[in-house]
Amino acid sequence: MTDRDDINEILEIDFEVGHVSIIRPEPTTIHNLPRTHDWTVYLRSANVHGDLNCLIQRCIFHLHPEFPDSKREFKSTPFYIKETGYAGFHLPIEIFFKTRKDPKKFRIEYDLDLHTNVDGHPYRQKESYVRKYRCTFYNPDPELRQKILAAGGKISDNGSISNNANGESDAEQEPTSTPPPPPAPEPVSRPSPP
Repeated sequence: MTDRDDINEILEIDFEVGHVSIIRPEPTTIHNLPRTHDWTVYLRSANVHGDLNCLIQRCIFHLHPEFPDSKREFKSTPFYIKETGYAGFHLPIEIFFKTRKDPKKFRIEYDLDLHTNVDGHPYRQKESYVRKYRCTFYNPDPELRQKILAAGGKISDNGSISNNANGESDAEQEPTSTPPPPPAPEPVSRPSPP
């Protein structure tokens, strides 16, 4: 636990996690439960100039147990998964930092929801749903400080930040619309609905 009287510097980094889903024109036939959606989920720095490779040692997406290889680990950007599915699910994401000191990891609890149609157009892509998650570092050593800043972090100018040094995420609850994640999913040609 951090004693706030001993805090000289607070650094924060905001991560964005989002997803895009598209209803397939035909469900898959090779799965026990036919998969009706193509989806992509991603993690990125909220700062477009941030390089997460500076800060993140590895990132693990914990998919639903029905997926083969449900624990997907990435050691460099881009941090994203493209899959097919039939229903939404709870998707924890663990981020491990390049440091020997706490916090060594940060956990995000993300809800991947799949839509049934968009405005009566079943083959349209659902707009990207993005959430921001803030990780706060108290008195990071100089090496970690530089990594946080290079990854898009910033020095906090106020002391009213919630303490998440236990590795749990602080999520901003407002969804925002943004362009699809880099790299953008390949365009998929769909027949026009009748």
